[in-house]
Amino acid sequence: MRILLIVGLCVVMGGCYFYDTARHIKSDADIAEEQAAIIKLYRGCLEKFQDDPAKAKANCEHYTQALHSVEVRGMK
Repeated sequence: MRILLIVGLCVVMGGCYFYDTARHIKSDADIAEEQAAIIKLYRGCLEKFQDDPAKAKANCEHYTQALHSVEVRGMK
């Protein structure tokens, strides 16, 4: 009886570990996807204002802030 209990606990704990690992992998992939989308939009913004660096800085700054917030959120 004890052996069955120990084996059962090991199986359950192993499943919890793999679920947690898969969840972390998924969240890391989601963050990377979000970062790639922000970078793509940022590059488009820079291309749009490539002739006027001051306008580019003023109009595209929110993308760098968004990218920073995604990085900070990913570290938690």
